[in-house]
Amino acid sequence: MSDPFEVLSRFLDRYGDEVEGRALEEMPEEVKTKLRDFANGKLDNAERPKLFELLKENPRWLAALAEEAKAARGGGRG
Repeated sequence: MSDPFEVLSRFLDRYGDEVEGRALEEMPEEVKTKLRDFANGKLDNAERPKLFELLKENPRWLAALAEEAKAARGGGRG
C-alpha cells in the first residue's frame, strides 16, 4: 500500500491548479440589502458595478439574487 501522503502529493501535483478551497462565508446584511434593492430596480447606478464585482468574487450569492428577483416579481421565497 502506498504512503497516503505520497498519494496526496501526487494528486496535488497533478490536479493542484484545479483544486481550490473556499471558506463558507455568511453574506453580510449590507450585501443582502443591495441584492434586494437591485432585484427591485432600486439600487443606485453607481453601486451596481460594486455589487457585480462582489457577485463575481462570491458566485454562490447568485442564488440569493435569484430568490430576491423571484420575490420582487411576486414569486415569493422558498
